[in-house]
Amino acid sequence: MAFVPYCEHDIFVSYAHVDDEPAPGVEKGWVTTLVEGLRGELARKLGRSDSCSIWMDHQLSRHVQITPEIMDTLQKTAILLVILSPGYIASEWCERERCTFLAMVQERVRSGSRVFIVEFDEVTERPCEFEDLLGYRFWVRGQEGEPPRTLGMPQLNPDNLRDQPYYDRLNKLRSNLAEELKQLKETAETPAPVTSVQEPEEQESDSRPVVFLAEVTDDLEPLRDEVKGYLDQAGLRVLPETWYPRNPTAFREAVDRDIAQSVLFAQLLSDAAGKKSPDLPSGYTGLQYKLATESGKPVLQWRRPDLDMDKIREKDAHHCDFLERNTVVAVGIEEFKQRIVDRAFYRPPPPVPKRTNALIFVDTETEDRSLAEAVCDVLDRYGVGHALPVCADKPAESRSDLEGNLLECDALIIIYARATVTWVRGQLLQCRKASFKRERPLGALAIYEGPPAPKDPLGMKLSNMQTLDCSMGLNEGELKSFLDSIQPERNP
Repeated sequence: MAFVPYCEHDIFVSYAHVDDEPAPGVEKGWVTTLVEGLRGELARKLGRSDSCSIWMDHQLSRHVQITPEIMDTLQKTAILLVILSPGYIASEWCERERCTFLAMVQERVRSGSRVFIVEFDEVTERPCEFEDLLGYRFWVRGQEGEPPRTLGMPQLNPDNLRDQPYYDRLNKLRSNLAEELKQLKETAETPAPVTSVQEPEEQESDSRPVVFLAEVTDDLEPLRDEVKGYLDQAGLRVLPETWYPRNPTAFREAVDRDIAQSVLFAQLLSDAAGKKSPDLPSGYTGLQYKLATESGKPVLQWRRPDLDMDKIREKDAHHCDFLERNTVVAVGIEEFKQRIVDRAFYRPPPPVPKRTNALIFVDTETEDRSLAEAVCDVLDRYGVGHALPVCADKPAESRSDLEGNLLECDALIIIYARATVTWVRGQLLQCRKASFKRERPLGALAIYEGPPAPKDPLGMKLSNMQTLDCSMGLNEGELKSFLDSIQPERNP
């Protein structure tokens, strides 16, 4: 019995017979194993053992003539699940039958019905009907020169860490299938409103900020999925929503289209540059970055802090230079996620008239830098000069930069968000030390208390020090009051 009302089956599985041939000594084929894994977990998620009806397409899997019975079954099934592979593409269907099947797939997509694509192996050219569908990739590229490897082949072993990516992607697939089936059931059970005149339905516009989260090399795909899930939960829309075509020209067009909708470009970088070609000397990784910079959108890039840059330079000096750009941060992934959220949600109000010619030093720890940059955006709109601490590899350079800023700035803001109380106290002591060398007193001093709250008390206060309460997020009113407090003789 189907879970979705008015359907004979919930899921129609279409695959190539060659992809379900068991390996020598293995009892079940890859597709059968996948479907069994889906069936049991879907029953648990939907509430009962017989709640989900899955129809395995044994006839189409052998590429025989598509009968009216098969077409009728497909039409009466809620979701189409395609196991995409070179074998699927190279099927021996006659042109008429193949086109009939794919035309129905395209019609279902246009009408809002879900088509799920499971990528059994790498396919260089998809049928055009599948180009806009995001696949669940169950394969990974091997080392340089080696062919792609299908996850879970030849046989799954739950105790083998090598097979963990298979289970991660299977869990994501079945969770999304369960969510879609529940939504289809709810829609089918909700009576349509009775109206005398049929009016076209208005689609709700998606007002969420859009982040472009670039495609990554295969080793970072699980991490990209994790970041995407975090951004989804934070209320952001993440692009791309489909796999891009591998044709370089079509790829560029698709990336340009999605970046144009985005407020921010974010990219996860590996120690490997990824696949390159004569048409793409910098690979898809470099191309996405190039298109983002040409668009003028803000760029945030990430790499692991523990990468051995010397080894990477020996192997690929060009990629090492790419990893050392000033847009790349080497921080923990949790901090990077938060940086994306902070930058994506910040919306500056309209420009305001210039208020002061003061230079304000915004002192920040590395993990609060994205928040400090947002503060600087506000100061910039008020026409106020500002400076951030330099990101230097050598401690001596950082100390020199700090001393110079503390001596020359007209006002100081110290960011106290994720920084420790010890660090903030240390910066205040540095400020006091610099005050004895300054030619004029510091015009204003503030501790910017940002999220998360509550904060450990500083137990320390310098003369004329203010506290800006921004624990609930960027508070422009507090910053405006701080600007008003700067000594009048520094105003124009």
